[in-house]
Amino acid sequence: MTPKLSVIMTVYNGEAFLQETLDAVFGQTFTDFELVVVNNGCTDGTQAMLDGVTDDRLRVVQNPNGKTFGEGIRVAYENAQAQYLAVQDADDVPLPDRFKLQVAALDCDDLLGLVSSAFEDIDQDGRHLANNFPPTDQAGLIDAIQTHSPMAHSTYMYRKTASDQVGGYPAEYAYGPDFGLVVRLIKADWKIQVLGEILLKLRQHAGQASLASDLGVTRAHDAYHLYSEASELEGASGSARKAGRKNVTKCRVRYGLALIGENRLGKGLSHILKAVLNQPLYSSVYLGYRLGRKLRLVKPAQA
Repeated sequence: MTPKLSVIMTVYNGEAFLQETLDAVFGQTFTDFELVVVNNGCTDGTQAMLDGVTDDRLRVVQNPNGKTFGEGIRVAYENAQAQYLAVQDADDVPLPDRFKLQVAALDCDDLLGLVSSAFEDIDQDGRHLANNFPPTDQAGLIDAIQTHSPMAHSTYMYRKTASDQVGGYPAEYAYGPDFGLVVRLIKADWKIQVLGEILLKLRQHAGQASLASDLGVTRAHDAYHLYSEASELEGASGSARKAGRKNVTKCRVRYGLALIGENRLGKGLSHILKAVLNQPLYSSVYLGYRLGRKLRLVKPAQA
């Protein structure tokens, strides 16, 4: 019998935190779910830990050549069977009622495409860092995503028919497909809801990277193009729209510099020039700031 909820998880060398996450998932008050775990080429003891799980709601999918988060999450998505999908990162901890409350929200509104929640940041030892309360109204969310991703992917639960309508996780993004999914759901007129209650502990630890990371051409590409998509959403306030244009310009400069750093000089300079032409003052100031940082990084130490 097909469960009502598919919980999807990707893991790469996650043995340090995986057991706590599994215990919290299988301890949920809502029980009609399957847990689809994609082993994204783990080389530590993760697979042995998964082999030791006796709960028959677990399904493990091997993805030995997985290189990016985007690849792994799309494999998990393709293997999910239920009408609702919940995302669960392998190092985060869902609170006991998370699935129950989010399923109830989707059950109550057929136009609701995705439901998220507030969340708590914790460190690698589980100590409290901060509480995060994203906007609970759609207008506030549209404003927020002009400049950042306010919702944690591990708080997402969404309707499969809605995500299928927009093509699931965008294949062109290796590191930001979760952000892309939200933008495209909003474009397709699906409602997005954020529950004001904290339903997840989001772990912050070394080795993590996000869309905001300034690491490499691929991440810079994703940030520029995703925020460009977000800037096209209808309903943003004037101030958010202005901030969004600056953010797109900043991301484009970063992308150009990343391309130049990989000796793709022509394309990199083209992006920087277009950013300068679009917002001359802001892009020039930001470009000067980035170049100043680069110069300080390579400047020899003074005797």
